[in-house]
Amino acid sequence: GWAKGRKHQNVRVVFPMYTTYFHMYALKKTGIKSIKDLNGKSVGTGPVGGTPATYWPLILEAGGIKPKRIVNASSSDLDNQLKDGLLDANGQSVGLPWGLLSATETTHEVNVLGVEADIADAFIKKYPFFSKGDIPKGTYKSAPADLPTLTVWNFFVTHNEMPDDLVYAFTKEIFKNKEELVKVHKSAKEVDPKNIFFSPIPLHPGAIKYYEEIGLKIPSNLRP
Repeated sequence: GWAKGRKHQNVRVVFPMYTTYFHMYALKKTGIKSIKDLNGKSVGTGPVGGTPATYWPLILEAGGIKPKRIVNASSSDLDNQLKDGLLDANGQSVGLPWGLLSATETTHEVNVLGVEADIADAFIKKYPFFSKGDIPKGTYKSAPADLPTLTVWNFFVTHNEMPDDLVYAFTKEIFKNKEELVKVHKSAKEVDPKNIFFSPIPLHPGAIKYYEEIGLKIPSNLRP
């Protein structure tokens, strides 16, 4: 990946942001109902270097799925290619809902694709910081039932040398203004102090001060 084998040990978590849900969509007329139908197909995975471009090919590989080609571009460009018949499926990893998909399904009949349990299990064996989860029914009109897929948490991070008092004040303001964040994107509902326990990375001391102040007990694995 982008780290090229180098360890980055100066990163510290400040607060939990949201869960990223991996999902794709295809025009219903293609007959594609599952990522298992993507053998020999053209698949979009977002711009080079992004989370979906990094992990979608690995997810497909875990399922033994071999697309004809992987296309990297902006989501909007890939969406246009899909509508023009130049692309079979468009994938992302985003907080819910994916606005582009919500817009597309108002003008086109689509199938929303998650990640089946057997593929998810095979993938998680290699990448244990991922988890299985469901896209709740009602998130998209084209997905009337809960849709199983892969998820991964996103956290706001900083350098370990960032001043404790600054990180403490920043963390406090984030939670104080959570409702303003939710107005910008619904996924900010997950900006909850209790979700900090999902972090695989130690917390910044300034953030720890805030969490302990509100009564959370921070375990040793989350302390630097």
